[in-house]
Amino acid sequence: MDQVVTLRAEDYFGDDSPICINKYVYDRYDEIRLHRHEFIEIAYVCRGTGKHVVDGREQPVSKGDLFILQSDTPHSFFPDDPANSGQLEVYNCMFMPETIGPLHLELPVLREVSGIFLLQGLYPEERTYKPDLKLTDSHQNDFQSVFALMHEEFSKKREGYVELLKLKLCELLIQIYRAFKSRYQESPHPDRYRLELIQRAILYLREHYASPVQLIDISRHALLSKSYFSALFKRTTGMSVFEYLQKLRIEEACRLLAEGSDKITEIAGKVGYGDYRFFNKTFRKMTGITAQQYRKNANPLPTAPSTIAIEPAPNE
Repeated sequence: MDQVVTLRAEDYFGDDSPICINKYVYDRYDEIRLHRHEFIEIAYVCRGTGKHVVDGREQPVSKGDLFILQSDTPHSFFPDDPANSGQLEVYNCMFMPETIGPLHLELPVLREVSGIFLLQGLYPEERTYKPDLKLTDSHQNDFQSVFALMHEEFSKKREGYVELLKLKLCELLIQIYRAFKSRYQESPHPDRYRLELIQRAILYLREHYASPVQLIDISRHALLSKSYFSALFKRTTGMSVFEYLQKLRIEEACRLLAEGSDKITEIAGKVGYGDYRFFNKTFRKMTGITAQQYRKNANPLPTAPSTIAIEPAPNE
């Protein structure tokens, strides 16, 4: 279970369809691998029992469990045993985050669901690794029918199937919203405001990581003072703004090293490092090897490149 493969968006989404639906029956135990991906995945256990391994942690799962999995999260479902005596079956609905915007669903639901997705990525220190939703019998029927129809349309690819998949994705997001609201209606999440502020800052960092980034610029973007923003960011994400920025830069450097042929000095400049020595020092600190070694060890196969886990620096 130790090998982690990376699933690329281009292997799942074509020009015609931005949504991919699969249904897995876990009858090939030896072929199951931990994987990470570049897209959002909504996984629904539609039958049986098994286990879900997320970031190295294992949890039991059963029918009615629903997970919202962000990009770059190592995970996989496994049956109870190689014979799959628990008859585990899982639906996977996969799409890129930008797929949601063009759906033009003019309801507060999209803001709420986007917040749910974001919540999973912004609170790593608060993860419980339990299902994001444990559906009741009535909700199970609703979700089962949506996933089944989406899977049928995706499999048969009849005329108009892409438009129907988009409509059903809207329905799926609304069902998730209803289930979350039913679960938390008496105790809404107390940190919604904090979540929105840090969301603003993280989007800014992701868009400007290759440029000289000043703390004052980010804090102003979040409409906060530097000192308060710094403390809030670290409490929310588990790392400082500087650590998060270095993580973004080194992750992009790893991608360029594995997929491109630019010189390492050029890559350092592209991801925001004017000082090549500092780039080398930071790269080695965060990955455990040099950039040159990373490129040499990179898997040449496009479907499963080698992955170096980049962990945040210990909290100060």
